[in-house]
Amino acid sequence: MTVRDALARAQVILRRFAATSNLLIPGRHFLLRHAPISGLAHGSAEQLSRLVSALEDILTGFGAHVTVIDEDEAASPNLSLPVHVVINLGFPSNVHPGALVNVDAVTVDAPLSGQIVVWAPDGSRLLDPHDPALTDDPHAAVEYARGRIEWARQRMPVTEAAVAKLAESGILKGRRIGLALVLEPKTASLALMLDQAGARVSVFGHADETRDDIAHVLSEQGVAVFAESGERGNPRERQLARQFLTQGLEVLLDDGSHLIRLAHDDGPRGEVPGALDHLIGAAEETTSGLRPLRSFPLRIPVIASNDARSKTLFDNAYATGQSCLTTILDLVDPTLQGYPLWTQRVVVVGYGDVGQGFARFCRAMGARVRVVEVDPVRQLQAQMDGFESSPQLVGHVGDADMVVSATGEASTIPVSVLEQLRLGTVVAVAGGVDNEVELAAARAQGWTQEASSFRSVSILGAPPAVSAQMNEDERVTHVRDVNDEFSRGIVVLDNGSCINCTAGEGNPIEVMDMSFGVQVAALRRILEGGADLSAGLHPLPEQDDRGVAEHALEALGVTR
Repeated sequence: MTVRDALARAQVILRRFAATSNLLIPGRHFLLRHAPISGLAHGSAEQLSRLVSALEDILTGFGAHVTVIDEDEAASPNLSLPVHVVINLGFPSNVHPGALVNVDAVTVDAPLSGQIVVWAPDGSRLLDPHDPALTDDPHAAVEYARGRIEWARQRMPVTEAAVAKLAESGILKGRRIGLALVLEPKTASLALMLDQAGARVSVFGHADETRDDIAHVLSEQGVAVFAESGERGNPRERQLARQFLTQGLEVLLDDGSHLIRLAHDDGPRGEVPGALDHLIGAAEETTSGLRPLRSFPLRIPVIASNDARSKTLFDNAYATGQSCLTTILDLVDPTLQGYPLWTQRVVVVGYGDVGQGFARFCRAMGARVRVVEVDPVRQLQAQMDGFESSPQLVGHVGDADMVVSATGEASTIPVSVLEQLRLGTVVAVAGGVDNEVELAAARAQGWTQEASSFRSVSILGAPPAVSAQMNEDERVTHVRDVNDEFSRGIVVLDNGSCINCTAGEGNPIEVMDMSFGVQVAALRRILEGGADLSAGLHPLPEQDDRGVAEHALEALGVTR
């Protein structure tokens, strides 16, 4: 095992942990337990040492707490922090080390080669939602969805406590609450909490952000679901949105503000007549959703949940940064060989909270990162954080292996930039809005876009006039080793959609727990005082914001 082999294996171990558990890496305490190196042959000992070192370096770069012990120390480990994850390194695949005393944690069995298996604290095996055993069997997928919702709910103490307080007050009883959120296990958990607290809950999901197995389970539980998976913007999605908004909702919790804005087309000849008749307020949880609302003629009060520090400082930087990177790597490396970021140049467009987190985690996995940021203050921040930076994208992508937009602005990656990319360059969007990559404009100018053999990956082919300028020798160096299809054009991930939501499982559970804690706090403010709030955007009160953070610290076992 060379140093690069160790980096590849360490990367895959963390990707398997993230995909199967949907838990956060930053801030978590990882215990790396390895076989005694002194008892191994020289070659195996060297391989194990390199793997332990590579994994420790990546985890530290992500902001995790790391303790390393060997099997001889496992009987009585000296631990100053509660252990959240145990990674057993270098044990043969047919050996499952015994559980550590007084440690109730997720366990990852990671031999030097072969299959990596992740176990829940109760000893059950955790699976990636895209595991073939689930995707090929609808019944198994629904059973998995039930377990996945419960897995998420057990790890959402902040949201659970906030909803319980609302239930005790009686303010939720019979109130019509609409959730227009990414339809995955955490959203389902929130919906069920509110439903069981007495609210009349309905859920809308955009077609490309809906998991049908999760929707099925919610429907079984009596929650009204207005969502079917498919291509975003299809006529059925719009029909479901209209039905959702015209059922007399009183409060709307939104992601992207699409439904808040649509609800204002409520006149007799509008698309959703009467949608605002009963709607006393709403809350918006994303940066890209708040941006259009700041100049929108709102006729209801809207709580800017995204602006709460407990949301934006954690959801955007830590959770979105991690989930977008791991989802991207899982898409371009589905065979789990380890994607060679350590040889690559990654261009991150935008250095807000999402861009900062994504850039940081790319660097932790060995990539050379260049930040493109038009705001001079943000660009200076990127420079001080140790990244190469530029205010312009054009002229600074010709050597890129991967270009990721983190702006939440349409046309961030225009056709003029696509024309400068090398064959095999990966293009993705980390959070964001429609048309962040100008794919429709590219197709209108003669580019072709065809599905690849990989899930949620397409190949964008340049028209003859452009492709003639693309030197065959300028192909990204690794593409033939990954997939020869990638050498035919630009590699576009999930059609330029919000990659962690449409091709992954959304953000990690405990950070979404905080974000939903903020949304529930906003819900309480609207229900208690919506009639007294003026139309327009309102911040979440500071005491509510601090309360969410205090509950999150308590859940981590950190005292104040």
